[in-house]
Amino acid sequence: MFIMEFMETKDTIKGLIQSNGWNYVRLAEEMNKFSNKKYTNKKLSQKILNETIQYNEMLLIYKILGYTFKIEKEDSE
Repeated sequence: MFIMEFMETKDTIKGLIQSNGWNYVRLAEEMNKFSNKKYTNKKLSQKILNETIQYNEMLLIYKILGYTFKIEKEDSE
Protein backbone atom coordinates (compact mmCIF):
# COMPACT_ATOMS: atom_id res chain seq x y z
CA MET A 1 0.00 0.00 0.00
CA PHE A 2 1.25 3.47 -0.85
CA ILE A 3 0.39 6.07 1.80
CA MET A 4 -0.20 9.51 0.27
CA GLU A 5 -1.18 11.61 3.25
CA PHE A 6 0.48 15.01 3.46
CA MET A 7 2.66 14.51 0.39
CA GLU A 8 3.13 16.99 -2.41
CA THR A 9 1.45 16.06 -5.67
CA LYS A 10 4.75 15.50 -7.45
CA ASP A 11 6.02 13.17 -4.72
CA THR A 12 2.76 11.23 -4.70
CA ILE A 13 2.71 10.68 -8.45
CA LYS A 14 6.44 9.90 -8.67
CA GLY A 15 6.08 7.42 -5.81
CA LEU A 16 3.18 5.64 -7.49
CA ILE A 17 5.04 5.45 -10.80
CA GLN A 18 8.18 4.05 -9.21
CA SER A 19 6.43 1.64 -6.83
CA ASN A 20 4.66 0.07 -9.81
CA GLY A 21 7.87 -0.34 -11.82
CA TRP A 22 6.80 2.21 -14.44
CA ASN A 23 8.68 5.14 -15.94
CA TYR A 24 7.63 8.37 -17.64
CA VAL A 25 8.11 6.93 -21.13
CA ARG A 26 5.72 4.04 -20.55
CA LEU A 27 3.22 6.23 -18.71
CA ALA A 28 3.21 8.87 -21.47
CA GLU A 29 2.59 6.16 -24.06
CA GLU A 30 -0.37 4.81 -22.09
CA MET A 31 -1.77 8.30 -21.53
CA ASN A 32 -1.68 8.89 -25.28
CA LYS A 33 -3.91 5.83 -25.76
CA PHE A 34 -6.60 7.21 -23.43
CA SER A 35 -6.39 10.90 -24.25
CA ASN A 36 -6.73 13.25 -27.20
CA LYS A 37 -3.53 14.98 -26.06
CA LYS A 38 0.00 14.08 -27.07
CA TYR A 39 2.19 13.30 -24.08
CA THR A 40 5.93 12.80 -24.11
CA ASN A 41 8.01 11.63 -21.19
CA LYS A 42 9.67 15.05 -21.00
CA LYS A 43 6.38 16.97 -21.05
CA LEU A 44 4.86 14.65 -18.46
CA SER A 45 7.92 14.83 -16.24
CA GLN A 46 7.90 18.63 -16.34
CA LYS A 47 4.18 18.82 -15.54
CA ILE A 48 4.70 16.57 -12.52
CA LEU A 49 7.88 18.32 -11.36
CA ASN A 50 6.37 21.81 -11.70
CA GLU A 51 3.05 20.62 -10.25
CA THR A 52 1.18 21.98 -13.24
CA ILE A 53 -0.52 18.68 -13.95
CA GLN A 54 -4.27 18.99 -14.30
CA TYR A 55 -6.72 17.15 -12.08
CA ASN A 56 -8.07 15.06 -14.95
CA GLU A 57 -4.50 14.08 -15.93
CA MET A 58 -3.79 13.02 -12.37
CA LEU A 59 -6.95 10.88 -12.35
CA LEU A 60 -5.87 9.32 -15.66
CA ILE A 61 -2.48 8.44 -14.20
CA TYR A 62 -4.14 6.80 -11.21
CA LYS A 63 -6.45 4.82 -13.50
CA ILE A 64 -3.59 3.64 -15.73
CA LEU A 65 -1.57 2.53 -12.71
CA GLY A 66 -4.57 0.66 -11.31
CA TYR A 67 -5.62 3.04 -8.55
CA THR A 68 -8.80 4.88 -7.71
CA PHE A 69 -9.01 8.33 -6.21
CA LYS A 70 -11.29 8.49 -3.22
CA ILE A 71 -12.18 11.38 -0.96
CA GLU A 72 -13.69 10.51 2.37
CA LYS A 73 -14.96 12.82 5.05
CA GLU A 74 -13.21 12.30 8.34
CA ASP A 75 -15.28 11.29 11.31
CA SER A 76 -15.52 14.28 13.59
CA GLU A 77 -16.34 13.61 17.18
